[in-house]
Amino acid sequence: MGWEFEQAGKFGSEKAADEYARRNNIDPRDVQITRKGDEVELSIRRSALDGRNLRDNGEGRRDGWG
Repeated sequence: MGWEFEQAGKFGSEKAADEYARRNNIDPRDVQITRKGDEVELSIRRSALDGRNLRDNGEGRRDGWG
């Protein structure tokens, strides 16, 4: 059985995606950061999101509020 991930946003760099996850206290083992062309997609394991309200100040994001 694989883990189910939910897309959390598109960012301009791996660093911006990682910082977003860290600001929201997401364990690094619960994130996937994937480069797609000139953007980076951040996905977070669904079980790590359980009822969590993610803080988003928009820094580094390419797709606005999540």
